Amino acid sequence: MKMTRFASFMSLLTLIMFLVNGFTEDLPSGAIARINAPVNAIAYSQSANQLAIAAANNIYIHDADTYKELMVLAGHTDSVLAVAFSSNGKLIVSGSSDETVRLWEIETGKLRRTREEHTAPVNTVAFSLEGKKFWSASRKNNMLRSWYSRDGGSWTSGASSSDSVKSITTVVLSEYGKIFARAVEMSMAIKDNLKFVIFLSETGTDNDFTPVLAKHTQKITALTFSPSGEYLATGSSDWTIEVWKVTDREPLTPGNLGNPVWILTGHAGTVTSVAFSPSSKILASGSADQRVRLWDLTTGEHLHTFSNHTSKISALAFARDDVLASGSSDGTVFIWDLSKIISTD
Repeated sequence: MKMTRFASFMSLLTLIMFLVNGFTEDLPSGAIARINAPVNAIAYSQSANQLAIAAANNIYIHDADTYKELMVLAGHTDSVLAVAFSSNGKLIVSGSSDETVRLWEIETGKLRRTREEHTAPVNTVAFSLEGKKFWSASRKNNMLRSWYSRDGGSWTSGASSSDSVKSITTVVLSEYGKIFARAVEMSMAIKDNLKFVIFLSETGTDNDFTPVLAKHTQKITALTFSPSGEYLATGSSDWTIEVWKVTDREPLTPGNLGNPVWILTGHAGTVTSVAFSPSSKILASGSADQRVRLWDLTTGEHLHTFSNHTSKISALAFARDDVLASGSSDGTVFIWDLSKIISTD
């Protein structure tokens, strides 16, 4: 226990030393700010007035206008892998390699609740739109858990009852809380090939997941819904991004999503992160090739590439259509001004 506390203290001290000097260094062209931290995940509050950065064992909350650090949420005993704000900005949920899910109050920084039911690192967390529920998922053992925000009660859903499911690679929830997407590897009987599928479900029926075949030739490594819930973007180890129309108003065809609206190419490595702008007009993608690329989703055109990170991109998040945060395993978060790159009309 003493060693764990000492390790956590040293981790916190190291991060403070990184963050103190975060704004004094020269900025690359287009960057508003640099925050130095070995980032695993980043998230903006829905009002875009706060930025959460998961770095090492802690969550750092910054003012999204001044980039001043407001508080540090400390308590996890291993790397924080995922963070998400509730829609009203009052709560934040975090998942960690310590196999716990923690719920925090933003106003006070108080830890409201810790759940220890996971038996593997928690890679993904998400709130429902109204904030009454949140979800957590472990990639390693295919476990998805659902929780009530108020009293911490839970129910549990596995990825699939099929023994052919090898692993969940990522989990996301649509902005309106109506559809899940889970990327998994599934071994098919024909030629023992690996097919790469997405499971979609109305959240009211947690175990009713429909397998739908994607076009990727290797595993899906990133997923995100557009804010409207109409589109789903998938990134893959095949270096491509696919953008799919998955409207809530029509039932999905079992076994097939049809054809993607766009297949976006240009990365030279596994796509590690994808993010829609609030208007859903712009998609940002990050990759193991250390690049952040911007795409116009009305035309499929590549708009710009940021090449300033020196290691793989670990997280992306939009504050507005013209402000993007990118985090990397190189220990930096850049805040980018996109106003000269895109039209916000």
